[in-house]
Amino acid sequence: MTRFRGRDKVKSWGQQLAKRSCHRKACVAVARKLAVIMHAMWSDGTFYVGDVSATDTEAAQRAHTKDRRLLGAHR
Repeated sequence: MTRFRGRDKVKSWGQQLAKRSCHRKACVAVARKLAVIMHAMWSDGTFYVGDVSATDTEAAQRAHTKDRRLLGAHR
């Protein structure tokens, strides 16, 4: 929650939780939520776009770029 300076759905959720509770509990909750998201991404092969303002074409472009990077690393 403190390192990433961009906008993200999970980060904003964690900040709202920190206002209601304490910062430590919010950090643990965000870490758990990210772990669940990453596990789902790993099992489904999907991509995470946490920026609320990102469009579908931007998300598809990021996924394509990521695929190209991964394919280039395996050669």
